[in-house]
Amino acid sequence: RKGPMMFVDADLLHSGGTESRHAADHAHQAAEHLSKAELQSRMFGDFAVADEFHALTTSLQVDHKRLLLQHRETLYSVGQGAQVAAAGFTDMEQNNTASVRAVRCTS
Repeated sequence: RKGPMMFVDADLLHSGGTESRHAADHAHQAAEHLSKAELQSRMFGDFAVADEFHALTTSLQVDHKRLLLQHRETLYSVGQGAQVAAAGFTDMEQNNTASVRAVRCTS
């Protein structure tokens, strides 16, 4: 045998992919919730510093929504990749098992 041996738990990999996609859904829901939260003008008071604080808070709200949507994309991609990898390892294992059985039957 050459090289290191590797064990892959395809079921666990598939499950992790599902969880990552669930986390992506949660990030998307959070972004939607955040975008619905309207910050009323003058909600922090009717003076210059309150207006500046409102503008900053609104800007941060937009940035957080953008970040949540980026996290959603990343989590979804990771989850999808994990599930594709799990399917690939499962197929490889089934093909290798069939090959070994074929060799045993002919010897």
